[in-house]
Amino acid sequence: MLKQEYGKDEDLKDHPERIDMAELARAERLYKSLWLHVKTIYDGLSGRDRERERTLTQMAKSKPEIDFFLRLEKRLYPWTHYGRQTTFSLQRAFNGRGIVICAGNNQFEFAVTAIQAIRARLKSTLPIQVFHMGDGDLSPDRQKYFREMTTDIEVIDVTQTLDNGYMKLGGWAIKPFAMLASSFEEVMFVDADVYFLQDPEVLFDDPGYKATGALFFYDRTLFPGWKDGANWLRSVTPMLSTFPPLSRMFRYLSAHEQESGVVVINKKTRLLGMLAVCKMNSKWERDHVSYKVFHGDKETFWTGFEMIQEPYAFMRSYGGVIGELREGNDKSVCGAQMHQDHLRQPLWWNGGLYRNKNSGVTRNLNFGYWMDGGGQQQHREWYTKDQDTMKQILADLGLRSESELKLEPGDAEWDFGESCLAGATVHQLSQIQKDFANSYVQIDRFGREDGAKAHRGEPIDPKKHNWEEPFNHS
Repeated sequence: MLKQEYGKDEDLKDHPERIDMAELARAERLYKSLWLHVKTIYDGLSGRDRERERTLTQMAKSKPEIDFFLRLEKRLYPWTHYGRQTTFSLQRAFNGRGIVICAGNNQFEFAVTAIQAIRARLKSTLPIQVFHMGDGDLSPDRQKYFREMTTDIEVIDVTQTLDNGYMKLGGWAIKPFAMLASSFEEVMFVDADVYFLQDPEVLFDDPGYKATGALFFYDRTLFPGWKDGANWLRSVTPMLSTFPPLSRMFRYLSAHEQESGVVVINKKTRLLGMLAVCKMNSKWERDHVSYKVFHGDKETFWTGFEMIQEPYAFMRSYGGVIGELREGNDKSVCGAQMHQDHLRQPLWWNGGLYRNKNSGVTRNLNFGYWMDGGGQQQHREWYTKDQDTMKQILADLGLRSESELKLEPGDAEWDFGESCLAGATVHQLSQIQKDFANSYVQIDRFGREDGAKAHRGEPIDPKKHNWEEPFNHS
């Protein structure tokens, strides 16, 4: 039935016909039904997980549905069977909440700043796990630095938890696999160049996350007229949820739908969605399909959930901007891509601290302003159809009726080359927000200093820095 059975040493160049994503979607949906059925059997068995797995394997000899399930799981997700025989034992090992960050040598200094922004500035107590792909990806001295730089932090080689013989990880692809390999039941992935203005733990209380177990963020509205991604998804999954037809991508209004700088997933309730996302980022799938029709891993999260028919939620507003006023134009804000919480307040941004790193403008931003990326007016009709949801929205915003819901007249427009946004209201950051944002520029100097030393092969020690200074906001 399924062609996606492949060996560790096979080269897809020799067998391009082996990738059939429509067949994969059907197989994953069948797998979901079998997983739910077999899980009730597994949960009813006695003993520890190794004993349960042995019992289940014995049962497979006389129960064809269990035998088929075990074989299908190994074909779809072979990298999970690394010291275990089922995904049930993997799921039962998850516990607690925490943050996952992926960092190699090239992301080291960004990750140092991001972690200390969370710990030393925002005072978040969420445990942090830093994932890498071995000593060649993140050098031992940098691994030691992460372990010693703050409290409640682990440094983990993802290839020691999942089988890299099948994953063949590289680049963006590590992100969903790190989320899966993490010990956290509720896991928040954070890119190495992401900085928060609130304690990231607030996302676990987001209404959309609590309702679905998976929370994603919209990307900026960019490059209208691009059709490859939407047309591909239509071709492989004719039965979709209500979201894709209303998305910007499906209406050819934007090439991108999701920004994957922050992703929140509850693996207790949405493990199957997590597995489907990982599948989209496996070596064969990403090289020959996913990363050709999408820009890297971005869209693989919500499309993976679509393929296996798992629910998810998006934060309401599109990617906006945080930074400074454009020179000579106080109606435009330039800087980094910014994202809001469900109350539409600035929550986090990605892209680092430079004015425009993609264009080589490497001076630090002077954080003072932000602008909404729009999208709320696009959502109004969807929400008013569900009065319970609308009541929740109005309650969140402190409004009494729909007539008080103020919407932007239209989406703001990006000048992508200059990383500037115009066409919506310019907001000033509060003094607290300014203090937090500009303090990250200060602690970033420590990370860059130690990153340069590590690059030269010199010793690095996080304990020599006072990460609390010169900022002490209460």
